[in-house]
Amino acid sequence: MKTNLDFLEYSKNNPEEKFDPFYAKDKVIIPPTKAEHNALIDNNDKLTKLITAFDVLEEQYKNCSNNITEKIISDIIAILDNTENINYCPFVQFFMVYNFNFSLYQDQTLDEKKLTIYEMLKRYCKERHNMYLNHGYSNSVLQVMCDNYSHKRNSKTGIDKVLKIISPYITKHLDNKLNLISQDNYYFLPDKGDKDIFEYMLEILNIKMESRKIEQGKLPDIVFKHNGHYYICELKTMKEGGGGQNKQVVEFAYFIRFSEDNKNIHYITFLDSNYANILFTDNSPKVSSQREDVLEALKNNPQNYFLNTKGLIEFIKEIFE
Repeated sequence: MKTNLDFLEYSKNNPEEKFDPFYAKDKVIIPPTKAEHNALIDNNDKLTKLITAFDVLEEQYKNCSNNITEKIISDIIAILDNTENINYCPFVQFFMVYNFNFSLYQDQTLDEKKLTIYEMLKRYCKERHNMYLNHGYSNSVLQVMCDNYSHKRNSKTGIDKVLKIISPYITKHLDNKLNLISQDNYYFLPDKGDKDIFEYMLEILNIKMESRKIEQGKLPDIVFKHNGHYYICELKTMKEGGGGQNKQVVEFAYFIRFSEDNKNIHYITFLDSNYANILFTDNSPKVSSQREDVLEALKNNPQNYFLNTKGLIEFIKEIFE
């Protein structure tokens, strides 16, 4: 089997992909062709027509007491309250120009919503609506805004990625600490509800885990066991250095700096995303120093590992096959 330095070199020679398909959050909310329709498209078109009607009426009626204006506002509220993904439409996105948002709108009473929509319609018609009419409203903006907010939706994590990588070999989640020793080929997530299992493991196997001293008791992300060996993994997803990222670099070098008397205990740092490429290739003084810290930690602790995505895949493949 490769040494930890071999796996480090393998990671270096197999860099992270610029576009990682694992993290893709592909949510399509409009039909593929203009000829097709769905509820969002239809209601967005209705919303645009209602805004136009309000704009015309507002020239004559300067308050929301007019019955037709009230009906327009009620119809708009019905669309906003009952149309999935309508928050991506231009009108709702305009809320943020005035430091307001769709979540705040949703938390209001019906009377508050009526007043909010009336006030927002006046501003929108004055500042945006005619501009958009002149340039042409397009339903494609709904998809554009959906794509723009993809990073804020519940997304896949580094833990999910590791679980996918080990899934051909390990699928069992250990849910009882008393089976820690007797069972094999399992994983558990100390920082996602399995803290008691992890603390029991430290006690029963007499694990010091000295890195916790500087990390103030921080829990590792995932532990898995195979063939009597325990692999304690810390995950770092970093795209670039600077700011708070530098603290993470210190942490991942520190995590693999210590080892246990029990040689079946392994510490693994999995550095996901583009910063792994920077760490392996950038020759600036700061990054060179970080790279040397990792190299020194691995030389002094041959049972520990530092891996990027391809390195982790290769490592898992070797220990299981």
